[in-house]
Amino acid sequence: MDSKEHRVQLERKILSETGSHKLIVGIDYGTTYSGTIPSSFIWAIIDVHAGISYAVSNGKKNIDFRDINIITKWPGSNMDSWKTPTKIAYQIENPSLMCNKFGFEVQAKHVSCSWTKLLLDKSTAAGRFNDRTICAMSDYGMMRIPPDKTAEAVCEDFLDGLYRYAMVKLSASIGKEAFNKTPMECWITLPAIWSEEAKVKTLRAAKAAGFGSRPFDQVFTIAEPEAAAIATLKIYSDPNSINSVTEGENILLCDCGGGTVDITTYKIASISPGLEFEELCVGIGGKCGSTYIDRRFTALLEERFGKNFEKVPFLNKGPGSTFMNNFEKSKWSFGYGEDMVDQEIEGIKMDIPGSDYYDIEENMVLLSVSDMKNLFAPVVNEVIRLVTQQVKEVKEQKKAKIDRIILVGGFGESAFLYGELQKWCITNGNIKLMRPDNPQAAVVRGATVRGLEGLAPRLKQCRLHYGFGTGNPFRNGIDPEQYSYIDNFSSRKYCRSRNKWVVAKGDTIYPGMSKSHPMTYVYERDQDICIELTLYSFAQDFLPDYTFSAGVQRVGRITARIPATFELQGATQSRFNPMLGKIIHQVNFTVKVIFGTKGDNLEYEILVKDEVVGRAEITFPHN
Repeated sequence: MDSKEHRVQLERKILSETGSHKLIVGIDYGTTYSGTIPSSFIWAIIDVHAGISYAVSNGKKNIDFRDINIITKWPGSNMDSWKTPTKIAYQIENPSLMCNKFGFEVQAKHVSCSWTKLLLDKSTAAGRFNDRTICAMSDYGMMRIPPDKTAEAVCEDFLDGLYRYAMVKLSASIGKEAFNKTPMECWITLPAIWSEEAKVKTLRAAKAAGFGSRPFDQVFTIAEPEAAAIATLKIYSDPNSINSVTEGENILLCDCGGGTVDITTYKIASISPGLEFEELCVGIGGKCGSTYIDRRFTALLEERFGKNFEKVPFLNKGPGSTFMNNFEKSKWSFGYGEDMVDQEIEGIKMDIPGSDYYDIEENMVLLSVSDMKNLFAPVVNEVIRLVTQQVKEVKEQKKAKIDRIILVGGFGESAFLYGELQKWCITNGNIKLMRPDNPQAAVVRGATVRGLEGLAPRLKQCRLHYGFGTGNPFRNGIDPEQYSYIDNFSSRKYCRSRNKWVVAKGDTIYPGMSKSHPMTYVYERDQDICIELTLYSFAQDFLPDYTFSAGVQRVGRITARIPATFELQGATQSRFNPMLGKIIHQVNFTVKVIFGTKGDNLEYEILVKDEVVGRAEITFPHN
């Protein structure tokens, strides 16, 4: 049967069973490569190896990964590939272009933007890997933002190209009429360590790009380690798989991507009749993905070759150049076999005769085994430090041990990382280390399974404390005097900026869970009540008293409006304030923070007399 006849039959099947079909689309917006997977015709554009795949769903809640077909044709590439680079070149900055280009269409000669996703998380505290080379990297398109754009706008433009291409492929594969009648559910993966601001901005950019834009389409977010766990544990929970997991096992999932590393431990609650698992303790993570090796490589070349390297044209040393592609190959292959060897990175021409680090005749940079180890060392050491910390926390907090570690993500392909982690496992209780086939595809496959089967951890652990800054009665000898004020309603001395923590780090989160906090607000009668609250978070284990305490992060401003027409009787108090010479009116309301939603983003509601007045919105005025 030829492809056209197959498409026609597929379209007829879908149209006859429209009510039982929908598209589940997974979008893994990676740092260096990106992807999407739909299912009920599963399409994938996969993180470090990104592509489009599809499978026909007959409405069953079970999917066999072997039924997923991979489409390997991408704009700008005449070769089959699972991946498309997460980069974009704007026509306005490249006169030779007729329109904006993304992925493989972006050539080394183009002025481009890549690694932009990392800039969405500006509010995350700088860590040891947020080094000063970020500024230098912008010269090569990495983390570069055009003068008239924001990071969110660049992400939106890239996702727009991704969306348009995916929609064309979907329509062509299943037929335009079937595609137009089939609802689509999009799942966007996000690093678990990201701030709420970064999550909101990514979701907003994806929606602006078109995902979830059709009347019957929806879009959700899912944490990358959760998506990776769903895909990986589904594979290993199959009793027919080699070395399958068993009920009661504790499995540490180490998701190593381009920009971030996320580590979460899961306990297998049951295997039969269906897989059930839950987070065992609070997950951890850091900005120490494979892109930091690229930064260190560029910094090394600048140090060794100075102006000779600076003079090399951008198209010959920037992302996508032959030189950087050759380094990428060396980066992933380094460490295979028993003997590590020196690396020769071809494709860069410099005038440096007689150098120990450059072969002028072959136009290649020479890297010793020691050089390569030094490039990897800080990043690999940080991964191992995070793994060590999680293993220790499982032992101390849960009196449990890790039975196996599963390595996934694009950086999980690294032979050197796997070898170093294997050594650590042997000397730390001989923990079993596993890496599934195509670990870079785990996140996007898991996003699709999440939407298709509804599979998710039945219990999660909150990674941060969340709360509000409120005014409370002043505690003499405890509260700072400079934060005191006289409350207009009670005429009592109060302290501003005291934290009211709504949910604590380590609290168990289950589907549909929410936390509520009663509050009061002074208002004027016959006017809409405009409520503004500031949400804060804190990452350490203790609970600080004040919003200005060290380490407390402002998440964003939550705003809501209670219309003047709303019946407030029974929810208000009034009192004459002699100092102000007028009656002060105060309304009682409840703010609800919803943690257990279908997606990974927080949601908020304002209630008066247990009635939802409206959904609250969160904004980030500091940007």
